[in-house]
Amino acid sequence: MMEGKQTCEELKLSVPWGHIAAKAWGLSTDRRILAVHGTSDNAGTFTRIIKYLPKNCYIVCIDLPGHGFSSHFTSGIPLNYFSYVLSIYHVLNALKWDTCIYMGHSFGGHIGTMFSILYPKMIEKLILLDSLISPPTSNKELVSRLRELCDITIKANTNKTPRLYTKEEVLYALRCKRISALNSKAAEALYERAVTKVNGLYKYNRDVRLNVFVVPYFSMNQSLTCLKEISIPCIIILSDSQIELFKDMSYMLKQILNNYNISITYVIGNHDVHNNYPERVASYICNFLDSNIKSKL
Repeated sequence: MMEGKQTCEELKLSVPWGHIAAKAWGLSTDRRILAVHGTSDNAGTFTRIIKYLPKNCYIVCIDLPGHGFSSHFTSGIPLNYFSYVLSIYHVLNALKWDTCIYMGHSFGGHIGTMFSILYPKMIEKLILLDSLISPPTSNKELVSRLRELCDITIKANTNKTPRLYTKEEVLYALRCKRISALNSKAAEALYERAVTKVNGLYKYNRDVRLNVFVVPYFSMNQSLTCLKEISIPCIIILSDSQIELFKDMSYMLKQILNNYNISITYVIGNHDVHNNYPERVASYICNFLDSNIKSKL
């Protein structure tokens, strides 16, 4: 592991609907890693772990559409899961990368898994942080979930006056008003890209439509059918405090444990342990990057 890789470059990548903002660490001639955050986070979620990762890597941490400094998808229509999956292709195309290692946290891991299934030759290895694939949707909840998706789109399009907050309110929300709490340093890492200053106060940059989770609305069997297509080396790093909350993930993990290309490890912490306590996670990533596991392609 390394210490002190703290200089970075801001990137603005052109994509069909606008631009993707990113922070790039290291030399562009080094081993390529694309790092993708979870819902309502931004590229800053990886800032604290960077110094623990190998210095011979070029790590590009993007803001997904509707997050951080990136353009939002077209307003007035529902957010689509596969638009996010395909955004990875557009990012790689803008970077002129034929292939890379993919590191994703939560939703960023979900779309990375799906992208690697659809385009396995473009991803060398898959690093999933508290992530696997988007949770399945049961028949019982399907209609209500679809209605939610439409309702949030209508609301976002009719109420375009953003609410403003103080810095203290934003940092408190980043620390405490989440599925999993952040410590002060982790919240600060997200803060810079989370908001824009307006008349001395701050508005959130994230797309309001993200208040409803973006998923593909697959059944359990469809999700497993996709997972069984993973053909590249993959490590899943799960926080011990969260796994019991995600019974669907537990079931799916058991179904794919016989895949020799997939390894699973557990670390102590919550869903954002990679940001709260990056040193607990980094050694597993470093070992995986140095491993010689081969793709099944």
